[in-house]
Amino acid sequence: MRLNDAVDAVTGEVFRDGWSRIRGSMQGLHVAKQSQLVRAAAGHRPAVFKAIRGGGTHTKSQLTNQLDYLTTKSTHIVDSSGFLDGKAKLEARDIKDLTERFAKRWDAGFKPKLGQTTHMLMSFPIGTRGEDVRDIATDVAERFFQSDAGHFDYIIAVHEDRDHPHAHLVLNRRSQEGEFFFLGRNHRFNYDDFRLAMVEEAEKYGVRLEATRRIDRGVVHYPARTSEVYAAKEEGRAPRERERVGQDLTRTLAEIANTRTVYHSLAVEASRETYEVRGAREDIAAALFRAGEVLARGGQVDRTGDIYMAEDQSFEDLRSLYAEKLARVQGMIAEKSDAERPVLEKRLIEIQTQVQHMQPLGLRSGSLSEAPSEGGIYSEANIDANQRERLAEPDLRSRIDAALRGTGISTSEVVARIETGASNAALEHQWIADDLAKVAEARDLNLERRADLEQARDILNDVHVELGTLLERENVLRRDGVMEAEPVSERFHYHEGAVRAMEGTIRQEMRADGLTAQQIED
Repeated sequence: MRLNDAVDAVTGEVFRDGWSRIRGSMQGLHVAKQSQLVRAAAGHRPAVFKAIRGGGTHTKSQLTNQLDYLTTKSTHIVDSSGFLDGKAKLEARDIKDLTERFAKRWDAGFKPKLGQTTHMLMSFPIGTRGEDVRDIATDVAERFFQSDAGHFDYIIAVHEDRDHPHAHLVLNRRSQEGEFFFLGRNHRFNYDDFRLAMVEEAEKYGVRLEATRRIDRGVVHYPARTSEVYAAKEEGRAPRERERVGQDLTRTLAEIANTRTVYHSLAVEASRETYEVRGAREDIAAALFRAGEVLARGGQVDRTGDIYMAEDQSFEDLRSLYAEKLARVQGMIAEKSDAERPVLEKRLIEIQTQVQHMQPLGLRSGSLSEAPSEGGIYSEANIDANQRERLAEPDLRSRIDAALRGTGISTSEVVARIETGASNAALEHQWIADDLAKVAEARDLNLERRADLEQARDILNDVHVELGTLLERENVLRRDGVMEAEPVSERFHYHEGAVRAMEGTIRQEMRADGLTAQQIED
């Protein structure tokens, strides 16, 4: 099989790290997260949002039992319809009416595996007022579930019976418009957006939260399962975390090291800001540097900050403004025509290259200073600038169009990219990843599924091989970028260490699910 070297490099990363992670880094989403790192370094408490595993209900009886537990121990009730608002607890009649209201929207012939409802939890720091928990949870729910995009029915029950006050949200998964709710990485309902919404809504009530991930705070392993937490509590010991192993562990340690670099870079920027803005409430630069040092020593970033804020932090505002501007620029570029986008994308990459020390692309920030491939069709190093005008010739243009037919990739955009040229690996990879996404969309493929990803990869590879060969013969490219694939026997090797690591992971997951050693061996 003939491969295009540039496509092979990018799709290899996708197979290794996953489509959503690759796509996010190429879009510069790490910049938007940096304001949350500032908040974490200052000691703000994590915004805790999660969907309760196995919390969905399938029948009216199950929903009634769940509501009976959640709404008879509550201190505040919020009803999406407004009928039950203002109550502290629900009576049996209220629960019956609510159950019937939810069930009216269920499809008798449709029995989803995760249930007709979803049970979600928003937890807040010790000392947060119950009224604030109610109002923040309400605002978050309205943002996602009562908008022009869709209207979902839900009930919120605030509990203050534990150290951390929390809000339970039971959502009817079928919206008024017929949409069915689910949480997904690239979906409009995703964990990151819910946590960010908690941070933003909490700010309005003076509650200081941050939306970093566990690994951003130096936590290496997965949290213990709920069953382990309860078992540890009964036995009077600390819960055992689920350990990462193999490539998962390697990747996580690399991300923590990258976050340490970001903290130190932010500290440098913050020191300039605090010098210019005197009278700041705290030395943000020192906090950020300390956070980086903690990660460097293998420790975890403490969450010791006050719950309620006193005044705004100017550097955090600066980072947020930068992230917002980046998002606006990306939105503006997305609205341009296929022929106009490449030049603007190249300018944006050049700007991000200037702040490479801030790690704008996360672990892939190094690609901002790396040269593009030798044989890629978008590589500036591979394009003969003196022959670019040939791309306007009708005959060559029609042959490019023929090669792209049925792929979803625009001829105008491909030609404009070649005319512009990718000056670094970051931009070249971004354009190839975009081509991959276009192929997936045109063929209705899900790039999170390996089989679909392989199909999209093969289609894109064939297209780039054909274009590379064509444009090299027409002297537009210096090289066609084609290489012969290794035989399967040469590409796959038995690695005893990797096999043992995978075996350990599987055994660990089975133990976490409650299986005994004998059951695992059987």
